Amino acid sequence: MTANYHHGNLRDTLIAAAITQLAQQNDAALSLRELARTVGVSIAAVYRHFPSKEALLAEVAAAGFAAMMAKWDRQLPPAGSLPAEQRFQLLGQLYIEFALNAPAHYRLMFEHQDVRQFPALQEAAQACFNYVLQTAGAAVREAGVDPRWERAAASAGWSLGHGYVMLLLSGRLAMADGGNDLSPALVPRFFQLPVEALAK
Repeated sequence: MTANYHHGNLRDTLIAAAITQLAQQNDAALSLRELARTVGVSIAAVYRHFPSKEALLAEVAAAGFAAMMAKWDRQLPPAGSLPAEQRFQLLGQLYIEFALNAPAHYRLMFEHQDVRQFPALQEAAQACFNYVLQTAGAAVREAGVDPRWERAAASAGWSLGHGYVMLLLSGRLAMADGGNDLSPALVPRFFQLPVEALAK
């Protein structure tokens, strides 16, 4: 293929190709030239759609946040169908599942440069946090805790899930004390709200 090749929807095709490549590796490194070859276009064609490599990576990262929320929409029971705290724990379980099933894409979502440079990525990341906040907030309200703890509960849950994933992917948990006794299925149990502490 040459630079004169015209792709019907090259922008989306490049993003999809990048996601496919990430699914085949463990790190978040991507080569624009390799992506161009995979799609069958010139590197110049890539730059006509993305001003820089970072711009393309930002779109790929944004797609990751969208995919995570789509997973929650598909697999998380509707609000009110089970106790809110249990639903919050399930969200944490699905979060970890997504990250471990797509480790390279997940790394890119959080290792990308300053999201404020890329509005689409910032919006996607914020929407994802708002999803967590809504779910955590319901658990806080159900527990009868002061609503001022809603954002803190969401941030703590996200921090726990993200920290666990990154430690697991780096192999650090396996190195601690000669093994890892904290399985992915156990982590969401720690999303339980410390009601007594929050009531003080």
